[in-house]
Amino acid sequence: MANPKRKLSRASKGHRRAHLALTRAQLVRCTHCGAMIRPHTICKACGHYRGRQIVVAENG
Repeated sequence: MANPKRKLSRASKGHRRAHLALTRAQLVRCTHCGAMIRPHTICKACGHYRGRQIVVAENG
């Protein structure tokens, strides 16, 4: 196994980790029932996707 030759400074570590922050989930409204869902997914509330009934929803 390779070992680091020198201690990594806090600044260098921070620059490397600058892109590791979590991003907020993007949400859109379901065109059928208006529930907030992630894009390109079947709505869990009504079971619709792109205007068509895909699955029979448990709630209604």
